[in-house]
Amino acid sequence: MLLKTEKHQYFFEVQLKRQDDGDAILSAKNVPDKIKVAATPEFAGGAPGKWSAEQLFLASLSSSLMETYFAFAAKVKLRVVDFECTAIGQVRLVKRHMEFTIVNLFPKILIANEEDQVSANKVLMKTYKHAIISNSVKTQLVHHGAVLVQKGVLS
Repeated sequence: MLLKTEKHQYFFEVQLKRQDDGDAILSAKNVPDKIKVAATPEFAGGAPGKWSAEQLFLASLSSSLMETYFAFAAKVKLRVVDFECTAIGQVRLVKRHMEFTIVNLFPKILIANEEDQVSANKVLMKTYKHAIISNSVKTQLVHHGAVLVQKGVLS
C-alpha cells in the first residue's frame, strides 16, 4: 500500500507470515498475488524451488532499474520495444557477517530506431543515477547496460 503524506515522501508495506513448514508467505495490501519464500538452499536449512530473500533483493534492484528506465523513457517519448535485466550478486563473509559485496546488473534495452540510440543511452545513464533501490543500498553496483536496435537480437 502506498501512502503519500507529503511531496516526495512515500510509505510501502509488506507482510510476512511464517508457515508451519518453515516457509513464509509474503503479501501486500492491494496485491492479489502472494510469494512463497524460504531460506536459500545454499545456507543450512534452506529449501530449493522457492524464492529467497537474496533473490528478492536482486529482483528489487532489477525491477527498480526497469521501472525507472521506462519512467524516463516516457518523458522523452522514447519507444522501448523490450527490456530485460539479469542481476548477479556475490555474497561474501565480511568482518564475520555475510553481505552482498557486489552486484552486476546487465540491463538490455531493445529500441525500434537506430536514431534513438543516443537518447536511449542517456536515459540509461540517468536511470543508473536515480533508481530508488540502487540508491538505497551500500552494495557496490556494476552496470553492464546495452542498448540494442530492434534488428539485433535480445537474448
